[in-house]
Amino acid sequence: MRPCLGIAKKDFLLFVRDRATLFWVLAFPIVMMLLFSTVFGAEGARFDIACVNRDKGQIASAIIEVLNSTDVVHLHVIESEEEAFRAVKAGENDLVGLLVIPEGFTENLTSGLAGDLEFYVREEDPTVQQTLTSFMSGFVEEFNTKFRHEILKRILEFLPENLSFGGYVMNKEEMGERMMAFARPINVTIALISKPQVTSGTAAYWENKGQWVTTMLVYSFLFSGMVSSTWTLVEEKENKTLKRLRISTASTWSLLLGKILSALVALSFSQLVLVMTTIFVLRPEVNWDPALFPLVLMGDMSGVSLGLLIAEISPSPRAAGQAATVIGVLLQFFIGIYFPVQFLPGALRAFSELLPFTKAAEALSGVLLGGANLSQVIGPSIYLGVSAIAFTTLAVMLFPKWASEE
Repeated sequence: MRPCLGIAKKDFLLFVRDRATLFWVLAFPIVMMLLFSTVFGAEGARFDIACVNRDKGQIASAIIEVLNSTDVVHLHVIESEEEAFRAVKAGENDLVGLLVIPEGFTENLTSGLAGDLEFYVREEDPTVQQTLTSFMSGFVEEFNTKFRHEILKRILEFLPENLSFGGYVMNKEEMGERMMAFARPINVTIALISKPQVTSGTAAYWENKGQWVTTMLVYSFLFSGMVSSTWTLVEEKENKTLKRLRISTASTWSLLLGKILSALVALSFSQLVLVMTTIFVLRPEVNWDPALFPLVLMGDMSGVSLGLLIAEISPSPRAAGQAATVIGVLLQFFIGIYFPVQFLPGALRAFSELLPFTKAAEALSGVLLGGANLSQVIGPSIYLGVSAIAFTTLAVMLFPKWASEE
């Protein structure tokens, strides 16, 4: 163990003295976490819409109130229709549309007549136009359904308990069911099952911040672990120190385990800073459970050992660094940290499910978000550990040939 610890100490001292490495291993993951959580985790944009309410009735006021309560539009009430059109055309106050509620709207609806709404969208980004028109159409359809339900409930109050139609007898309850089905013939239930909830109020919060805890931990396996360990081995060649290591008393296993140990220490320190920053800055409502420790440790070992293997199978030191970075970037899109692996085509999905980092992302999310305990992460931890052993064994086998090609 003495040669192994000596190599680990040497590499760690070089790590803390290299400012560029410190930035990429410590500061860069934090910057990425804050950037991603701000850009992708921010609340959706609300569209500013001008509104001219010429009706002033109760239903018109209720529609304005309900629309303003959504996360899609924010209505700016303007008295003059001409002024509203001018403001929308000029894009004042970021206005992109205009809703006009004509006079008599409430009276028509309450007297059994149809009410008309006018909605205008300014010509600009097609995505904005489609979003607003789809939203308003969906809103009106939902309003119509609920309005029909209320009218039918009122009608039911005046119906007798039993009704007869051409010899067919129907009670009031059966008639009510058929009338309500007429108001909405088809019902669809849509639910998200990809992310379990910790508490009833956690899901929306997780969408903004919590998911980036998993994302950045796996990101650290790939970049702070895999890429940095590739460079630590490559630097031995570039600095002409590999020969001295080879003629020392350290075995190949000791040399590579020393590299892994130093990388694990640096990576653990990086992740500690990352987690502390997350807790004090983002404050996500997640489960900080001890079950995270074996997952993070085995994930670290997989990333570091894979980095050593990449260094040895690359044709040159320069190619090794480039290969590690490219592989790290590509793997991000295969391991489920940005979108579920179920979205991938069949062959790519099968490949994704074999990757140890996919297991790590799933298990980490299960602990942080779903409250998984230690017994539930033993399987993924073993898979990660076996992967690390396999990568290290291959690195040991390839090391003599790689080292002789100085």
